[in-house]
Amino acid sequence: MEHVNRFILLIASAAAYALAFPPFGWWPLALFSVALLAGILDGARPIHGLMAGYWWGMLAFGTGLSWLWNIFGTFSILLWGILAVFAALFGWLVALARQRGMNGWRLALFTALAWTGTEFVRCELMPLRFPWMNLGLALEPWPLVSWVGVYGLGFVAVLVIVVLIHCGWKPLRVIVPVIALALLLEVRFIKQPHIRVAAVQAEGAATETYLTLSDKVPAETQIIVWPENTIPIDVRNVATSELEKVQSYALKHNSLIVFGTHTRLDGPKWQNTALTVDGTRVLGEHGKNHTVHLFNDGEHGTTALPASTPLGQIGTPICFDCDFHDVVRKMTLAGAEFFAVPSMDSAGWSARQHVQHAQLFRVRAAENRRSMVVAASSGVSQIIDSKGYAMQSLAPLETGSISGSIERRKSLTFYTRWGWLTPWLVLATLLVWTAWLLAFSKRKMPQPNAADLN
Repeated sequence: MEHVNRFILLIASAAAYALAFPPFGWWPLALFSVALLAGILDGARPIHGLMAGYWWGMLAFGTGLSWLWNIFGTFSILLWGILAVFAALFGWLVALARQRGMNGWRLALFTALAWTGTEFVRCELMPLRFPWMNLGLALEPWPLVSWVGVYGLGFVAVLVIVVLIHCGWKPLRVIVPVIALALLLEVRFIKQPHIRVAAVQAEGAATETYLTLSDKVPAETQIIVWPENTIPIDVRNVATSELEKVQSYALKHNSLIVFGTHTRLDGPKWQNTALTVDGTRVLGEHGKNHTVHLFNDGEHGTTALPASTPLGQIGTPICFDCDFHDVVRKMTLAGAEFFAVPSMDSAGWSARQHVQHAQLFRVRAAENRRSMVVAASSGVSQIIDSKGYAMQSLAPLETGSISGSIERRKSLTFYTRWGWLTPWLVLATLLVWTAWLLAFSKRKMPQPNAADLN
């Protein structure tokens, strides 16, 4: 009966985790889910921890990422299984630590390290990198994220939860003041002039359609962003007439336009590119660093630099670049004062996939405290402030535009300077500690009760 109860709790934990993400976004359920999972793993043998973590991962990812079925069909079961391996590894690590006699605050710290370390490998390091549905993403609006990033936020959340479970309230007398002090000491930015921006949302349309939709934005708009692959051919070397249309519009309306196109490389090779143009010249270009695996997305770019324009330094990452923590941070370090992002969110996606992807742009803005305007081909297009809040957005599958204003900012957050190292330090600590457990710590055998000795 105990095994049945544990499995019911496992299902409840996995379901709660899935519901913490868009379109539901009930973020307290993510904390509840972790607490349940920690309770299930308490006292479990390593093999049982492995199995519990795996089934938790299959249920959580299979539910929260059900839209993968629309893209890959039965192959999506394998993808959910690959993601579940990391949850299984987490369960094994926690059960191993418990078996080797770890308890109290040490167990709480090790559990937080195990969660964040395995999550970071899943999201950023394994060949099939998949940064969706990490714990920090569920905790929107992300307090502390400008200090330790989205992975560090997940680490802090797990640490607090497991400390409460294994140590009670007393350790929080140290942890909570540290968190409060970090929030109070957050960088206060000097406000710069506002930039009037707009994003056009349309998929697979002719250049004339994007120009017509741009005509509907306010006349004072200074930057207009079009989606990724707006003109899917090299406009500088092949379709030069298309570039002339874009620049003629920019000249007429005294604006800058950021749009997605291609750049021809050697032979059949090409690169997914974001161009920033005014009425007379190309002001900047960015080759997509993170091309989408399993799809033909061109050759990946190797630099992440902002475009220098009369309106300031503009970062122009492309879509999948913003799924990961590095490109936006590198552009910010290189001087980007705000971001204009072309994105390709296919009309064939489910509504859940659209709104989950939109969350990744918001967390990148919050980590680096940089405003963003995102033009997604079929949504969700957004104008995001420097704290990661969407001030304007356009729902999936709508064709149209949004407009508003964003700030230029130059100050750097702790995360942008040093806090991005948090998951790397967590992973290194986890590896060393686990190696020590396996090499030097022996399994604790059950001790007989006093009554058994009589």
